[in-house]
Amino acid sequence: MRKIKCRLVARSIGLHLQQIYTGFFMLHKSGIVDLTQVVEKEELIDYTKAQFLQDSKYTHLNVLINDRIKVHYDTHDSWEIDQEALDGTDYYFKRSFSPEKLERLGEQRRKIHPLGLYYWLYPSGVDRFAIQRNFILCEGKLQKIYHTIRPLIFSDLLRFTPRVNNMWSPPDYSLTPKILFMVRAWETDDDPKRSSEKVAEIESINETRANCIKRLKVKFGSKFHGGFIHTDFAVKNYTKLLMSDNRLSSKGRYVNLLKYYPICVATTGLHGSIGGKFAEYIAFSKAILSEKLNYEVTGNLNKDRNYLEFNNSEELVENASRLINDKELRKRIMLNNAKYYQSYLRPD
Repeated sequence: MRKIKCRLVARSIGLHLQQIYTGFFMLHKSGIVDLTQVVEKEELIDYTKAQFLQDSKYTHLNVLINDRIKVHYDTHDSWEIDQEALDGTDYYFKRSFSPEKLERLGEQRRKIHPLGLYYWLYPSGVDRFAIQRNFILCEGKLQKIYHTIRPLIFSDLLRFTPRVNNMWSPPDYSLTPKILFMVRAWETDDDPKRSSEKVAEIESINETRANCIKRLKVKFGSKFHGGFIHTDFAVKNYTKLLMSDNRLSSKGRYVNLLKYYPICVATTGLHGSIGGKFAEYIAFSKAILSEKLNYEVTGNLNKDRNYLEFNNSEELVENASRLINDKELRKRIMLNNAKYYQSYLRPD
């Protein structure tokens, strides 16, 4: 079989891109792709854009296929399209894909396609391309050392690293039906340049999450585990809704905790995005309770098939009760998500 030539043009080591980098490396290791990489160091902050888009280029990646097909990946949380990148590419894959927002682009909208769900993980083996990227693009000696050794397997002894082999599992139908919802409260006053509209959006996200935590705690008691991670902002504003043990919020302990909870809750992220936790729930074959998804993804991901939808905390409690009491429904959603992971979410 003739290998597909792929050249990554890397300008960022942003976590939003790591899933794509991992996928290309896996395809390279499997012999399907002949991967090369060019690392270009350039200024990625654009102060002429709206505040929430000024650093968006950290979430963008260019790939050249067979020396002729230009592909662009945009993993930013928001729906906005980078016009310069769109003009210079043949295919534009967008994480937060919203067809109705693309009408203004005319015929160019046909180049834009849904990328799918996002989550953060490294390959299970040593990725020499990641080592090269991190060494060139990291600023500061300590950051350069940290990010250069992070892709190496021995670094797992020092700190948990999400890798393909430890970030998925088949469904475990024997688990006692319990609910997990660990979440962050976003700060509203950490950037004076943020618009009043975006401040209101963040406040709404936080209040939705707070109401969900409150109702789940009252309704399900010991069958529910969760709360806000202990940031200074959350401690100040949501004292009674904090996680009982903040040590469990570290990535490694959170992933270990996931193994014991078959039912998991996802809420809308910044800019209406589908957060990384939703993708992690899919990867671990969970029965998911989710707010309405604002963006389209790849494959046959649908409410009532892969998740139960809620629009407020009352509906969340109602659907959580359904999943706890209906084992067959719970099993069906878990199995559907296991299949979706293998077909559409696995990085390669």
